[in-house]
Amino acid sequence: MKHAAYLLSGLTLCVILIVVLFFRVLSLESRVRNLGELNGGGLAALQDSMKRMQAELASTKQLAPGLGEYMTTIQLHASKLWFAAKAANWDLAEYELDELKETMEAAKALNAEKNGVKISNVLDAVLQTQVAHLAESIKRKSAVDFQKSYDETLGACNGCHTESGHKFIQIIRPSAPPVTNQKWELSAK
Repeated sequence: MKHAAYLLSGLTLCVILIVVLFFRVLSLESRVRNLGELNGGGLAALQDSMKRMQAELASTKQLAPGLGEYMTTIQLHASKLWFAAKAANWDLAEYELDELKETMEAAKALNAEKNGVKISNVLDAVLQTQVAHLAESIKRKSAVDFQKSYDETLGACNGCHTESGHKFIQIIRPSAPPVTNQKWELSAK
């Protein structure tokens, strides 16, 4: 009788385990079916979403300024920098130099390449050398050092223009202020 009770308990336990395993298999089958649906219809939806995102990215790129727009802004700040330094308005010169650097950094982010010249690398080199010398001359408030550094910076710009196939773009010292509604001299206190 004792053996029969053990046998009945064991059999009951086996039946319970079989029922649990049966429902577990059904649950797994349902999950596999859901994954199959995801790979069918869900995958197509995911691919459509990716295509929409790529189209939006392409559209956004078209709206973003290109290298030419950045170069024009660099030229504007360089001209304003020249007139600020000529007027010994060193605070304005420092401000315009910061704007120039900010625009050069933004242009670097384009990772543009023209005729085999990596423009980002050239901009980085100019920032670390010529523009750094401009900053030092402004800090020292030295008009002579500023003019020398400014001319060296223009030379670096023109060298890049030539190497990148744009030798027709030659930047010189400005002869007239780029804007007529800005005062360059400091006001007497």
